[in-house]
Amino acid sequence: MADERIDRILALLRADGGRITIARRALVEALVGADAHVTADDLAGRVQAAHPEVHRSTVYRTLDALERIGVVVHSHLGHGGGVYHLADERHQHLVCEVCGRVVEVPDTVFAPLARAVHERYGFTVEPGHFALVGRCATCS
Repeated sequence: MADERIDRILALLRADGGRITIARRALVEALVGADAHVTADDLAGRVQAAHPEVHRSTVYRTLDALERIGVVVHSHLGHGGGVYHLADERHQHLVCEVCGRVVEVPDTVFAPLARAVHERYGFTVEPGHFALVGRCATCS
């Protein structure tokens, strides 16, 4: 399953005109192998552990390309930097301001809000980019 996913993502990169380099393959493998949201620095560290010659800027440029073609989504979970996850796992985030717990919720949770904002203001919301911050059930 993971190999098929990796091949599918690399095919999308290739179809977009990108070459499939060792660095790009390593980054895609790191993304697919990640069991949680990961930062660009985390991904660069994983890639460089296996391929020390790969520069961090290559990782960042490849992440930008993957985001542009809709393969990855980056989100901001509170005050920290952006984190990445594969776009085929679409979800939104709730972050507890007390304990830092991140809860993933289906896209449909924010759909009524996005519709209301569009109807009232003509603005298209991308709710996945930022997390909704509050308090989890335990900390409430």
